[in-house]
Amino acid sequence: MNRADDYQVTIERELAPALARWRGWERDGAAVGLFQREHWLRAWYATLGAQAGREPLLASIERRADGRALLALPLVRERRGGLRCIAFADAGVSDYAAPICAPDCPADPAAVRAMFAALRRALPGADLWSLEKMPARIGERDNPLLQLPGTRASALFGNPVTVGEDFEAWRFSREKTHRKELERSWRVFSRHPQARWERIEDPAQALPVMDALEALQREAIRGKGWAYLLDEPGYRAFYRELIAQGLAGGETVLTALRAGEEVVAALLGLRRGDEYAMIRIGNAAGEWRNCSPGRLVIERTMAALHAQGVRRFDFTIGDYAYKRGFQPERLDLFDSTVALSWKGRPHSLRAGLRHRARAWLADRPELKRRLSALRARADDAG
Repeated sequence: MNRADDYQVTIERELAPALARWRGWERDGAAVGLFQREHWLRAWYATLGAQAGREPLLASIERRADGRALLALPLVRERRGGLRCIAFADAGVSDYAAPICAPDCPADPAAVRAMFAALRRALPGADLWSLEKMPARIGERDNPLLQLPGTRASALFGNPVTVGEDFEAWRFSREKTHRKELERSWRVFSRHPQARWERIEDPAQALPVMDALEALQREAIRGKGWAYLLDEPGYRAFYRELIAQGLAGGETVLTALRAGEEVVAALLGLRRGDEYAMIRIGNAAGEWRNCSPGRLVIERTMAALHAQGVRRFDFTIGDYAYKRGFQPERLDLFDSTVALSWKGRPHSLRAGLRHRARAWLADRPELKRRLSALRARADDAG
């Protein structure tokens, strides 16, 4: 089966009927990524997805012969400069973009390309198909979208850590200096009056902690001279909706280090079963710097969630120094860029050239190391 006519594509612009459909698929065994779960999509489409210039496109693909569920994609059509782009529900907040894969979804390239051809027929006019940060696997299933033409390795990668049944054994397996430093940090932090780690489960109590997290993150990012976009209204509304949708049920996890009423560090994450992903962190500097509050809130959160059954802790995208002490694995990600009109062709060609340049540089590790050192010195000078 490898003809576009073999597949039935439904495009919905209202979230509720699509979620009802996909909920049934998940009950029947569909693989769903953390950033495509219902509470995430509800929050995203109600805020970022509702902004001017974005049009929800909730795509479901079924086998025409028997109506069997195959693949679903939470998409939008959005403006990027002068281009109309088809993209995942992301806007920079979804660390991994993945389709919802039903058990009968084909994996062979010919069938996947036929499904894509059927999808292109059903989508509204656009100039560019641009899906970014796709993992190679969704749960136990291979990601079929990696079979599409124009799919290349991403410059970004994930940082998952798998912890066995014995959390202390994992802690002692890490580099000794990092482990001892965190032990010292906890002793220093604990000397402060009313110093504590806590998990916030009441949405009303979570909002001031989220305000503090944002203020700490804003100060840190602007201090490096980088642009800080998460203060924009759509982003603020999204994270608050995420707390409202998922905190009470445990799908959204907010933890903090506090000294009295002061929030010294805060960490926002997602949980499903034995998986947890960190999505935002903020920590105080100044007098608190000597107790490494960011790394401390991470380790204390990991220990608490491990006791509740979590075994996979994902530091998600971003190559930051604080993650390396936890010794994450590298999770390769992939981007799919396809020109859908003549206007999209230059962008698609540029994406291919960037990929080839990265591949060329990857084969020259010494040059890559020197360039990274130059960038680091430039950041320090700025």
